[in-house]
Amino acid sequence: MKTLLIFSMILNSYFQPNMATPITKEYLNYSIVKDDKTIGNIRVERSLKDDVTEYLFESRAKVKILYSIEVYDKMGVTFKQNILQQAKLYRTMNGKLKVNNTATWNGSFYNLSDKDGANGSLKQSIFSSTASLYFNEPGNIKSVFSEKFQKMIPIQKINSKKYRIDLPNGNTTTYTYNNGICTLVEANTDFANLKFVLDMKAR
Repeated sequence: MKTLLIFSMILNSYFQPNMATPITKEYLNYSIVKDDKTIGNIRVERSLKDDVTEYLFESRAKVKILYSIEVYDKMGVTFKQNILQQAKLYRTMNGKLKVNNTATWNGSFYNLSDKDGANGSLKQSIFSSTASLYFNEPGNIKSVFSEKFQKMIPIQKINSKKYRIDLPNGNTTTYTYNNGICTLVEANTDFANLKFVLDMKAR
């Protein structure tokens, strides 16, 4: 009888459908444009599972001013129940490390670190960051977390589809949306004025 019971349990576990929640992934691909010339690309991935949302941002760009500059960015951001759990930004310029930032939620506040080590804390819950802006039109959100500057930055609504962020270093970034998805980013950076133009949306 015991052998039959064990055999029945094995059969049930074998034939029972997998009830695990599948991971839903979406992708956005952008061309990085300077002076009407494509100089790089960006890929932004959003994955959803239960109450966890993850964003993975990766970009490469090569621009020549007085000399050639190649910039590589990789950003990973995780939200759980719409609260930021961790945000990482890694950046190199011509192969040299420029940024290595991490913000980690400990249940009460965020521990911050950069390429030189611990970098203080941020004592508030975060519900939006620059990584999430690609998939989520900010609407009435008043500020977003900057993975680069590791602080909350005000976001201004210019019109029904366009929003602007004034960065602490004097640069500005403008986001334009269509059906809730960012279709154009106009970035005034340290080395050039760039446009991130949406190529396609894939699921």
